Amino acid sequence: MSPARRSGGTICTRPEPPDNQPTPTAGPGWRLPGPPAARVRGLRKVYRRTVALDSVDLDVPAGAVLGLLGPNGSGKTTMLRLLLGLARPSGGTVELLGQPMPRSAGCVLPHVGALVEEPGFLPHLSGRDNLARCAAAEPLLATAAIPNAVDTALRRVGLARATGADRPYRTYSLGMKQRLGLAAVLLAPRKLVVLDEPTNGLDPAGTREVRRLIAELHAAGATVLLSSHLLSEVEETCTHVAVLTTGSVVATGELAELLEADGPALQIHTSQPNAALAALRAARIPGYTERGLVVADLSDTPPELVLSTLVHAGVPVAEARRRRTGLEELFVQLTEDGA
Repeated sequence: MSPARRSGGTICTRPEPPDNQPTPTAGPGWRLPGPPAARVRGLRKVYRRTVALDSVDLDVPAGAVLGLLGPNGSGKTTMLRLLLGLARPSGGTVELLGQPMPRSAGCVLPHVGALVEEPGFLPHLSGRDNLARCAAAEPLLATAAIPNAVDTALRRVGLARATGADRPYRTYSLGMKQRLGLAAVLLAPRKLVVLDEPTNGLDPAGTREVRRLIAELHAAGATVLLSSHLLSEVEETCTHVAVLTTGSVVATGELAELLEADGPALQIHTSQPNAALAALRAARIPGYTERGLVVADLSDTPPELVLSTLVHAGVPVAEARRRRTGLEELFVQLTEDGA
């Protein structure tokens, strides 16, 4: 263990890798060993008589991009606020980067970048000046590095000088405000990034830029936790998903596994479906037709064997793809079942 670091009366420790072992890094498709980046157990939040979260258990794997999905009022923003110590739970426990929250906020939060609800900046200052003040408050950012950090963050979110970095914040559109909030997240290297509806107010070009930024963070080893109502964006961006409804988590796991909840299968487009089924049966590969396609069960058979079986039987294959339940269909099923 590295020497303990004391912050605001709390002792924070950081585990180091064993001797002669490289420090693990994250990237697309990687699941890091060790504790999750965020963990909640029995998390409960009650506002007067309204139960916003009810005994929620959730792990956010280190190195993942986890999308937090749910209808309006399902508790997504409440969950993010509790994780960051912006609100106190009515019950349960919260850990960020292996440390209890909110007790360890002083040593944990410098490693966390967050944009929750509407970003707040001083209206009379320019975006650049607002960002410089945020940078000055970053414990992990040296004073000499602030100008370059501000310029780099503005450039990464598309807020160059010509597009409004030096205009007063009060003149900003909703999309520009969102971009500036994202720039504040990017000022320093982060182990965990928390984004609440990050594409809110952005045009299609801005949405693509956010998707690119999330991919960059993921490739650099950061864990990303985001809430969104844009299911297509989550499907393209996230490695993991957690679905909330009426304050409870009704499903969580790797996105690819959830989308194959009905079982892995290969959908085959061919002009000879009967011949295809006969070839599959001869090879003892379960198959059937559905909406004009031949569907081969992949539970015990790799897709390469299915295709080679058809090709050797002389069956023409125009297209083949893995069957996946659309995220929208899955979301509707889960939230209706959990209602």
